[in-house]
Amino acid sequence: MKILHIGDVAGVPQKIATAQRELGYESDVLSYQKHPFGYETDFCYPINSKFPYNCIKKLVIFSKFVSRYDVYHFHGGTLLPKGIDSILWKKFGKKLIIHHHGSELRFKGEEYIYSKFADNILVSTPDLLEWAPDGIWLPNPVDAKEWELIDPIPQNSKLRILHAPSSRKTKGTEYVIQAIDRLKKYGYDIEFILLENVSHEEVLKQIKLSDVIVDQFILGWYGMFSLEAMCMRKPVLCYIREDLAEKYKNLPILNTKPELVCDNLIKLIENKELRLELGSKGQKYIENVHESKKIAQKLIELYFN
Repeated sequence: MKILHIGDVAGVPQKIATAQRELGYESDVLSYQKHPFGYETDFCYPINSKFPYNCIKKLVIFSKFVSRYDVYHFHGGTLLPKGIDSILWKKFGKKLIIHHHGSELRFKGEEYIYSKFADNILVSTPDLLEWAPDGIWLPNPVDAKEWELIDPIPQNSKLRILHAPSSRKTKGTEYVIQAIDRLKKYGYDIEFILLENVSHEEVLKQIKLSDVIVDQFILGWYGMFSLEAMCMRKPVLCYIREDLAEKYKNLPILNTKPELVCDNLIKLIENKELRLELGSKGQKYIENVHESKKIAQKLIELYFN
């Protein structure tokens, strides 16, 4: 079986493809843009044209790959508006996977053509099932063993708090900044790092050097930033929507509503044992739920069904 992932979303397709290769399958990633955070793909053909020329160029490039792969695994949507090219790929007898990661689905709902022609519809976070009720939650993959030797307690002179939003609005950065300002007024001797517009490699470096990781407070589920932090046994603050917290119990995250960011940061600042406990539980959670080979194996089973 030969698998082609199309799209580049936070490095997820690359992690899946790498794990699928380790399982013995040919798996590659094709993208039509260079990711701003520096994620590499096997085939990258940047397209800057406007509609409809961008769609024409995508189809021309994609035609080079059509005969080489059995599974088309699209991340974020197919090549043409409304997914109309889905009909074509099924005519060619390909296994068609639609994998949603966020804004293309959230508050919009599933495209009719995907519902009709896709073999499987996947979502990367369970909150997206609200808009794709027939979808399957596939947890984002992480290679937990890559980070297992990282010291969860770095030797910092001040407790270091890290926030690295890809978008201030969707991550609730204003609440983080307000909380940090309050902490400093209260006299807490902390170092706050606000990391923006840097490479993924730099984000990982800063996670290693930090004591507390602050993710997001708007969407209601954790992202790749939290996953990578938990891999390194770092305690994570993040807002988990109430219905999801009830369904997925015992998440190793300090669930934090926007108005409680300051209070929960104080809990972690003053309680080293809590930081260590959350870090340890987070790493075990990653190994059980998000380990990349387990995710890759789940996908192979879906492809064959």
